[in-house]
Amino acid sequence: MTPTFDAAVLDTLFPGLGPIPPASRAGPDVASVLGRHGGVLEAIAATAGGRETFAAADAARRAHVLAEAERAAPAPFQALVLAVSALYHASAPVVEAYGWVSRPPQPQGFTVGAPGDEAEADGMLERVRARRQIWRG
Repeated sequence: MTPTFDAAVLDTLFPGLGPIPPASRAGPDVASVLGRHGGVLEAIAATAGGRETFAAADAARRAHVLAEAERAAPAPFQALVLAVSALYHASAPVVEAYGWVSRPPQPQGFTVGAPGDEAEADGMLERVRARRQIWRG
C-alpha cells in the first residue's frame, strides 16, 4: 500500500469532525493493522480503479467505493473497520477531543461527581434498592 492510499482509506472510514481529528492525523500506528487486512485494501483499490485513483477521489466517491468493498466482502471489511476503530478511538488526540482523560487512571484516579451530588445519586439508586434480589444465593 502507499501512505497516500492508506490515509485516504483511514480518513474515509473516520473523517473526524471539528476538534476530532481524521484517522490519518489521530496518531495511532495503523500500519500493522492495515498490513493484516491487505486483502480488503486490495479490493478497495481494485474497486476504485487503483490506489492513486482512490486517493485522488472526492469523499462521496471514496464512500461509494468502500460501500462496494463492504458489500463484496462484509466480514473482512468489518474486521478492518473494527481494528482501525479500536486504535483510532484509543488515540490520545481523539480521547482528548471527546473530553475524556487520556492519562492513566492511577495514581490520580477520576472525579466521580461534583460535591453535593449524593442526593441525586441516591434518587437514581432508589429503583435498584427497591428491587428484590435477582440472583440465586
